[in-house]
Amino acid sequence: MLTWLLALMGLVAIVFVACSKEEGELPVVATSEVTDVTHDSAISGGTITDDGGLPITALGVVWSTSDNPTVSDHYTSDGEYTIDGVMEREFTSHLSDLQDDTLYYMRAYAANEAGVAYGETLTFETELAGFIMHELTPDMIEAWTVEPQEGAQENLVDGDTGTYWHSAWSTGVEPLPHWIQINFEEEKLVGGFSYTFRQPSGITDRPNHFDFQVSENGTDWTTVWESQPDLPVEPVDEVQELVFGENFSSRHFRIRILDTYGSRDWTHLSTIEVFEVRD
Repeated sequence: MLTWLLALMGLVAIVFVACSKEEGELPVVATSEVTDVTHDSAISGGTITDDGGLPITALGVVWSTSDNPTVSDHYTSDGEYTIDGVMEREFTSHLSDLQDDTLYYMRAYAANEAGVAYGETLTFETELAGFIMHELTPDMIEAWTVEPQEGAQENLVDGDTGTYWHSAWSTGVEPLPHWIQINFEEEKLVGGFSYTFRQPSGITDRPNHFDFQVSENGTDWTTVWESQPDLPVEPVDEVQELVFGENFSSRHFRIRILDTYGSRDWTHLSTIEVFEVRD
């Protein structure tokens, strides 16, 4: 009898172990570091170190603005599903449509028939979108030319639309292009500039065609961008904004006025600003 009882107990144990193995356990997944963070995207992923004895049915990352995000929040679905499950054990995930200047919580996940498991929660903060304005001071500004009777070059950066810079019109008149030079102490990224017209002003003198130059030494210049001709010159009191499509890195920059609405040999502006563009 004892021998039979021990045999029966052994059979039960074998069946229990077999059933447990068939049911499996949750997978184990590790979260990869967050890289390539922009104002609306980031890259992460994960590594599955144990599938729990069952095929992986889904994997990716989840994220939220609250701690411990789940698949009920935002998620990616990565890897290629096959009849044997998702075969990838290391995967890369692309997070998109994020809000700029926002703190996010993110972690990897992996699922099998036993459920969903999560990796370590990491945090990252998206960049600020839009324009990063560079501070400009009078000692950073040069202009060619300047009218001696009015319109000093430092007026371009005093923040007052009631003042203005005027190129020479009474003496020392030179043909266009005329330029405004900005000198930084260290390299900056510039992806565009904005300006306001002299207020009020004659419409024929307003600039309507620009290009943009860079220089490492302040002597040798390279033109890197040119606007379309015949830019709008009205309304006079609105800020005009020109974006290059890419940022240019340098210490010295020139905004050159190539033409005016009335093809005059002089021109004027009230204010200028230069900025880096965050995509």
